[in-house]
Amino acid sequence: MDDKYDLSGLQSIYNEAIERDEPTIVFELNNGQGKFLFMMFFDSEDESTKDQLFVFMRNTQRMVKLKLYGNHHRGQFYLYLKDYVKDWFKKELLIDSANSTQRFDFDVFFASLNNSIPQTLPLQAKIKKLRDLWPEVSKDLPKEIVDEDEKTILLGDKALPTGSKPREKTLRKLYLYADGNADDITTLISNLKRLNRTVAWTNDIKKIDKAMKVKDLI
Repeated sequence: MDDKYDLSGLQSIYNEAIERDEPTIVFELNNGQGKFLFMMFFDSEDESTKDQLFVFMRNTQRMVKLKLYGNHHRGQFYLYLKDYVKDWFKKELLIDSANSTQRFDFDVFFASLNNSIPQTLPLQAKIKKLRDLWPEVSKDLPKEIVDEDEKTILLGDKALPTGSKPREKTLRKLYLYADGNADDITTLISNLKRLNRTVAWTNDIKKIDKAMKVKDLI
């Protein structure tokens, strides 16, 4: 039977992201010698992103996808770990199971992680962390997180058909590749959603002279 752990500390920044219409959570926690990057990407229009927590372990360069259970708005973030995943956490902490004479207490470990989760997360901090570590983590994330990630040159905005909405996985690319600060990106995304528009990207370097900055689109 898989062991159950609680990450209720996510409640504050989860609800904050929903209220601010920023469906991306990215932060890093250090515990012992372990370096853990936590990521959540959600989209009300895409069920495939629901309840997924990605944990990237920077020492071992391993990505773990975990399903979260419970009512998140009420602070229920339960996960279940198999023994081999628990071993991955121990390896990230640089604990040698074969030579260790002391039993590792996962309840204490996850309680420590849970208590370290930030209670607020500025968008600028999320953008910076995501941009800094994207080269490390992008290859291990599902394609639905970012749309057409090979296209990184922003060409501008465009209208969507009636009844359509801009996709989060397209707008999220503004966090990664757009030339703009957090406030400008927030304003642009808000305007795009209000006007039912999206952004167009290309990987054609011949069009790089046509690339636009976020401020050009606000």
